[in-house]
Amino acid sequence: MLLHGRRVVLHRPGRWRARYTGPDSLRRSASFRTKADARAWLSTAHADVVRRAWWAPEAGRRTVGAWAADYLVRTDLRESTRALYTGLWTRHLSPVWEQMTVADVSAQHVRSWHDHAAASTGPTVLAQSYRLLRSLLQVAVADEVIAANPCRLRGAGTPKPARPTRALTAAEVHALAAAVPACYSALILILILILVLAFGGLRFGEATALRCGDLTPGGAVLTVERSVGTSTAAGTSGHPRPTPAGAPSPSPTSSRPRSLSTLDAHVPAGDEAVVFGTRTGNYLARSNFALTFRRAVHRCGLPPVRVHELRYTGATLAAATGASTAELMRRLGHSPPMPRWSTNTPPPTAIPRLPEPSPTSPPADVADPVVSGP
Repeated sequence: MLLHGRRVVLHRPGRWRARYTGPDSLRRSASFRTKADARAWLSTAHADVVRRAWWAPEAGRRTVGAWAADYLVRTDLRESTRALYTGLWTRHLSPVWEQMTVADVSAQHVRSWHDHAAASTGPTVLAQSYRLLRSLLQVAVADEVIAANPCRLRGAGTPKPARPTRALTAAEVHALAAAVPACYSALILILILILVLAFGGLRFGEATALRCGDLTPGGAVLTVERSVGTSTAAGTSGHPRPTPAGAPSPSPTSSRPRSLSTLDAHVPAGDEAVVFGTRTGNYLARSNFALTFRRAVHRCGLPPVRVHELRYTGATLAAATGASTAELMRRLGHSPPMPRWSTNTPPPTAIPRLPEPSPTSPPADVADPVVSGP
């Protein structure tokens, strides 16, 4: 790969023009005030070619917004991921980066944007936005449009939560579920959903996508085959990320899930009926669940609990029973590497039980269902 046709000529009084033919066989030129500047420009271009660091200058004039438009229509993105990225770009990245060319993006620009955004953006959204910007610019690096990715802030892609993630004890999970007033079907379903999230270890989207046909008689096994995204207000059903195939992993030996067997009274008939759906048969919105969940947390006197910590609880309880790494990965639908789940939770054999439910309320001493993947 060589640089051909290098020459410097007097363009007009006081202006010198340098030109060369690049490795792509296209001629490029620029004008300078002095002959020395023109020769330096040619020398720099030649050095870039020798070091294999040369790229077409006009490619760097493409804006970050143009790169984002191409990135967001990639066919390998899941619809839920595309919806997330589109929202991040529109609300948090586009106002700053839409019109800036990729060649002009510097590490200083990235640092300044990150510092300014940190004052008004939550840690998780900020980390997601930074990772998206880094991915966009990494495509430009792969296409040899820029030499290096300017997103080099140490730790910026990892959210820094206000407090460490913690696992609930089984007794706390039962107390949390019991704090949901089981006065009508919608709240009874949320009560059971809390137990499924905690003892089944499902993601919220996986649990809310469950259909009656995914439950074995008695609810001892839940088959996870789909997930609910957030690309629309009503949710979009799709397939979750691939999970290792195999036999269901054993559940902690506290009891068998009796509340799941009571769903017939609250869920429409038919294998395709959504288990944890609304009265109209739509998917349960995370915001609606979160409101009832926060009230239950406050009512039972627990410190703040994130919804995703129920899944963390399920993993921790399973680990406390001696489940192997492979069993935990199969149970949670993880691919390597496996997260470092806490093992400080007491073993389920010591789980205190809530009083037996009255005939008008669903059973509260629900154990974790076995979960299987496709």
